[in-house]
Amino acid sequence: MCGIAGFLGPWSGQLAEAMVAALRHRGPDDEGCLFDAAVGLALGHTRLSIIDLSEAAHQPMSTADGRYTISFNGEIYNYRGLRAELERAGISLRTHSDTEVLLALYVRDGASCLDRLSGIFAFAIWDSVEKRLFLARDHLGVKPLYYAVLDQGFLFASELKALTLCADLPRDIDPVALADHLGFLWTAGEATILKAVRKLRPGCTLTVEAAGVRRRRYYRTPLRGSDMPGSADDLRDLIDSVVAEQMVADVEVGALLSGGVDSSAIVASMCRAADPGKITTFCAAVTRSDSASDNFGDDQRFATEVAKSLGVKLIEVPTETDLIDHLPAMMWQLDEPTADFSALQTLALAQAARKAGIKVLLSGVGGDDLFAGYSRHRAATIYAVLSRVPGGRAAASALAGLFPAGSLMGRRLRRTGDLLAMDEETMLTEAMSFSAISGQGRLALLSPEMREASGNTLCPAPFAASFAATAGLHPVERALDLELNGFMPDHNLNYTDKMAMQAGVEVRVPLCDPKLVDFAMNLPIAAKIDLWQTKKILRASQQNRIPQSVLRRPKQGFGVPMRGWLRGAARPLMEELTSEAVVSARGLFDAGAVAALRRAFLSSSVDAALTLFPLMAIEIWCRALDAAPTFSGAATGPTYRLAVR
Repeated sequence: MCGIAGFLGPWSGQLAEAMVAALRHRGPDDEGCLFDAAVGLALGHTRLSIIDLSEAAHQPMSTADGRYTISFNGEIYNYRGLRAELERAGISLRTHSDTEVLLALYVRDGASCLDRLSGIFAFAIWDSVEKRLFLARDHLGVKPLYYAVLDQGFLFASELKALTLCADLPRDIDPVALADHLGFLWTAGEATILKAVRKLRPGCTLTVEAAGVRRRRYYRTPLRGSDMPGSADDLRDLIDSVVAEQMVADVEVGALLSGGVDSSAIVASMCRAADPGKITTFCAAVTRSDSASDNFGDDQRFATEVAKSLGVKLIEVPTETDLIDHLPAMMWQLDEPTADFSALQTLALAQAARKAGIKVLLSGVGGDDLFAGYSRHRAATIYAVLSRVPGGRAAASALAGLFPAGSLMGRRLRRTGDLLAMDEETMLTEAMSFSAISGQGRLALLSPEMREASGNTLCPAPFAASFAATAGLHPVERALDLELNGFMPDHNLNYTDKMAMQAGVEVRVPLCDPKLVDFAMNLPIAAKIDLWQTKKILRASQQNRIPQSVLRRPKQGFGVPMRGWLRGAARPLMEELTSEAVVSARGLFDAGAVAALRRAFLSSSVDAALTLFPLMAIEIWCRALDAAPTFSGAATGPTYRLAVR
């Protein structure tokens, strides 16, 4: 697990070195940079040594003849089998690394090698004969990859902050992305908060050469269920197989254990592949919230129960910190203004793992997205049932509106009632939002200029593309497509990668393996969720493996009690960041509308915490961008005027 960066263009070797330095936290064990001034090529790498710890696995790595060079971030779990295949074909390999196997496979098979890979990856390969740069990102988007096509050439990196070092990169804010962050906490599709920077989508490749930039999609998550679904036993065995495959490493592998079904299932499978007594797990320790309006706490109690039943070591990690002091660093480390304090807990857990000498952690991320574990999936289930009853949704919506919004249950019921009153695609869009403010209300918070530039749309274009692909499917199936192609790669996996790699720790996510995704997407909805239970088949697969208390445990959040925090310790900061002077000076939002929302929140008339916090996050991130340095080295290479196809 590493960091990669590079360019094709007129920029200097000093810029390449600065980009590599900006990613050093991702790979503290080694670094390297290939720079060819004649063609304007840079390939940089920072290394976290996990497979083949020797110097022979140094990157960038070239073939023996020097034609191909790779900079690779990730792990290829099935590299041993692929290596044996290559050797049987007479291909000689000099190292024991998965990097060399990937490079040799690409040399032999070209882009079709991606169909053979089981792993998480983002990589770039330079062909010095064809003068062609090839980039690829893994199937589900576990590893990040950013790029920019400028008038002068092409830049790429594992993290957006490495791209901002280039003085030629425009820093204009993308209005569509701005609206996305306000509504969803993440940016949908290729967009990022900066207009000039794109994300390579999961399961996609880029080919960059003098003729232009060509994009191709080699993988998409399946869309509909099968008539012959797998059983709970099949799922259990598949999880065991995937976990065993993903434990490949030349260093110790630990796990994140929240005491929920997903992470507990992963650790239970690890205990089938290794001695439980040699497995170390990490759990976030927080003070249980007394607030009736928040849903956090209790992880350590359930995690302790699971660890004891499985016989693994558990380290409880204090994750309560001075959130105000950590906000600026967190926002910049996440590359975009992601208003989710779960990221800080991930960082604390990764730091504890690194301190314990563990570089690799397995996580249960993805279980909710595959097996319908979120409250929005329950809302979509209710929506589908009541849609079959004339007037059912309208009546239920009116009834739900009678409940007080001050409690967690009341807030959830009112939220579900609001969703039931919408048409299906509006319901699915709004269900993805963490904000209690309607889509129209959020648009009204944008400045007139930003509102117009965003297209005044309430449905992001990637959502619309998903809806077109899933037309006619069950609402829960449509919601899961949004999860797998949006929320999971653009939010959950993004902050998990960024914060763990900040500590130099790799997080692997077995439930995001394409084999498990294919299995899950071929299940009928009834196997996943009904009106009474979420993640049905996953829970059933873990019977007699993990405690019943965990199997019955309801979904809980992973973060901080936001409402109490904004009314308490963070109130002065909130008032400063959302003041009319600050908002007017930035020009992204309507100062009067923001002030009105803040007053409504403080008077408890509007539940606006998860709208105000994104506003704060955006201002903090913009301040970090303002202060971020640029590098203006002397131009040395040719200019590439690239058309995007």
